[in-house]
Amino acid sequence: MIQEIHIGPYKITPLRPGMPILTLAPMAGISNWPFRLICARMGARMVGVEFINCNAIIHKNLKTDVMMNFCDADVYEETGMSVLAAQVYGNEIDRIVEGALVLEERGAQVMDINFGCSVPKILRSDSGAAFLKDIDRMMETVRRVAEAVKIPVIIKTRLGWDHKNISIIDVVERAPDNGAHAVAIHARTVAQKFKGVADWSWIAKAKEKSQIPIFGNGDIFTYDDAIRMTRETGCDGVMIARAARDAPWIFTGDWTPTFSERIILAKEHLKMMVDYRGEFVGIREMRKFFASYFKNFPNASKLRSRMVLGESVDEAHHILHEWEDRQLEQVVPEADYTVEAALETPCLEEPAYSS
Repeated sequence: MIQEIHIGPYKITPLRPGMPILTLAPMAGISNWPFRLICARMGARMVGVEFINCNAIIHKNLKTDVMMNFCDADVYEETGMSVLAAQVYGNEIDRIVEGALVLEERGAQVMDINFGCSVPKILRSDSGAAFLKDIDRMMETVRRVAEAVKIPVIIKTRLGWDHKNISIIDVVERAPDNGAHAVAIHARTVAQKFKGVADWSWIAKAKEKSQIPIFGNGDIFTYDDAIRMTRETGCDGVMIARAARDAPWIFTGDWTPTFSERIILAKEHLKMMVDYRGEFVGIREMRKFFASYFKNFPNASKLRSRMVLGESVDEAHHILHEWEDRQLEQVVPEADYTVEAALETPCLEEPAYSS
């Protein structure tokens, strides 16, 4: 297992010796500051901001301004528990540079350029993974952003446009000379989107050719998957997306919280969401997390159904307390630490980085 990587001034280490370096992928509608902070406290050593359109930044879009709340970066700076990577995307290099400068000013610690989004709307705008059709244009973007900002630049991309046009080796070989400090690779092509199986063999090939850290991404559903990816590919770190959305405790390793501990986590998450968005919006944005937190417990579907219809914090707390009193939890082996400890202490083990 890789036990230390460098991204600019940040020396990033695993949560505990022997673990892989685990990071949170940027996810639209998910990776806001409350969720990032939850994941960082659980052990995510770098946390990605949901991707942000450079044009929306430049035009001072109100929704985008809310997304650029990087208050959690102050916590990471003070404690070293994680590093905040803000992701920008667009189709015009000048505007991507301008957006990156604003993200840096707002407190981003690392600049992440999105060259991997395969959503049709994004591809039609010649953004995201569309850059894989023109690697020279991609590298020019990396170089221009790296020259403009003072923070380290990383990129997230895919294997290539399709299986006949795999370009990831070209990308990782050219990225360092253009200013990139790391490359995160989703091991699917643009044509695959999220279908089929991620081909980790290309992550291994990219790692062999790369002079900078490689983060693997794709088909990580459990902590064991993260270990297996690290061993099979030699990647420097693992970037986790959907599995983290459903179970942020994946970053702790093989610990699974009890029903009561999930209630503690859900209440803390809800409190932060209300601080972030207000009660009316915050309780509604929490519904998708409530649905995930209480999977795989007897009769928990009834709890999830009630939680996703909750209209207030008081109602949510009442439902949670009611179900906790019913003692629905199953017997789960004791963990070395609890969710209470994770939420009360600024860092579970060693700092994620030193600078």
